[in-house]
Amino acid sequence: MITFTRRLALQMRVVFRKALGVTRANGPAVCFTTGPDGIHVRARTGDAAVEYHQPGDCPPEQILAPFELLADVEARRDDPVELEAPTEGRISVRWRDGSVPQMAQYDAPATPKAHDFPAAETFAENPPGLLRALHDAVQTTDPAPIRFATDHVQLRSASGQIEATDGRQILVQSGFEFPWDDDLLIPRTMFFGCRELPEEEPVLVGRNEKWVMVRIGPWTIFLWINDEGRFPDVRSHMPSTDAAIARFQVTPADAEFLSKNLPKLPGDDAYNLPVTMDLNGHVAVRGKAADQDLPTELILTGTTLSGEPVRVNTNRRFLGRAMALGFRDVYVTNPKTPVLCCDDRRQYAWAILEPKSAVAPSPDAIRIESQQSEAEVQRPQTRTRKRKVPMSESKPNENGRAKSTRRRRTSVGGKPGHDVVTTLIEQAEAVKASLRESLAKTSELIASLKRHRKQSKAVRIALATLHELQPAGDR
Repeated sequence: MITFTRRLALQMRVVFRKALGVTRANGPAVCFTTGPDGIHVRARTGDAAVEYHQPGDCPPEQILAPFELLADVEARRDDPVELEAPTEGRISVRWRDGSVPQMAQYDAPATPKAHDFPAAETFAENPPGLLRALHDAVQTTDPAPIRFATDHVQLRSASGQIEATDGRQILVQSGFEFPWDDDLLIPRTMFFGCRELPEEEPVLVGRNEKWVMVRIGPWTIFLWINDEGRFPDVRSHMPSTDAAIARFQVTPADAEFLSKNLPKLPGDDAYNLPVTMDLNGHVAVRGKAADQDLPTELILTGTTLSGEPVRVNTNRRFLGRAMALGFRDVYVTNPKTPVLCCDDRRQYAWAILEPKSAVAPSPDAIRIESQQSEAEVQRPQTRTRKRKVPMSESKPNENGRAKSTRRRRTSVGGKPGHDVVTTLIEQAEAVKASLRESLAKTSELIASLKRHRKQSKAVRIALATLHELQPAGDR
């Protein structure tokens, strides 16, 4: 018998599912092995395998269970689960759901082969940041590649770099140690983003002839080395900071402002999600839909800009991802060359869109400025022309509600934290509330009319009855 907890079952199901890309229906068999060094729980698909190891001293035993068993017994409690060895091709598992005993039986899967879980020959220790770096790299891959193995991540030993691309964006991260001499391709996996993994422990990396192993705490993932796939030379597509004609440095407040409002900018192309990044005296990110007369601009008031004026048409998703990754230095070479972001250990670049589709500036554009400090507010703003739109005047209507007589101001201006979309939503909510109130009063009026009609009908019937009951001589 092998014993583990319901909480551990939950953690194993989540980690195995993300690492191996499986569901409850197609999950592989799970191998529970105990011995003098504790308990090992393992699962494997074609190009990846995962192991959980809990140290201890247990009687030697091995039980193979179906993947669905983990989902059946999991919970956020430490109640014990007892897994019994197979009898006549059936395995039994027992646990408690509160105070109620539970039991389930399953057909025993076939015994796994010994080479399913190889051992590493050497390991190198890396800082905890490697886990996040691998996760960011996986997020840059292409799950459905066509020509190159862009669904893989390249680990370069000589430079200690992690390279990833999906054909439109490139992420290169440096400063790691890999204990081999060549460059290796490993498949993409969601394992590195699991919240169940410890975040502050060192990450061990090893390999043997066919596998790369990454160990973090009690978890180890085995990734099959793709020695046949071709990976593009991403370094040849990475622009140089020396060739940049413009550079801007985004403050943390502006980065947060940009990340929050980029998705709200108008646009028509749902695939490329275009916005125009205009560097001319200040940094403006501009969007416009075909049915709109005026563009909408996000003005980064706290961002420092240097270099020549340049206008770039770009996919907003990549600009937003650069901010989410923590990049603050952005370099622009020309309207046709990829945009580059970099810090002391990372480089991120993405391809830009057709320059002729960039949105031109307008003196009447709807401008939304990022938050400013008091010192910044006092600076003379000579380069940015603002269109002054009067605030709405309110008059009470018959319901006692304020009725707007003029257009509301669409700039952030003196109302921090409220952008164009927020204002429109507030107006829509006000209209919705007004319509709901009108509907309620209309329903009450209809009900009153129906009651009045019913009462009038009853009076007419009563008068007619009294008339018929009068004696003939009184009529």
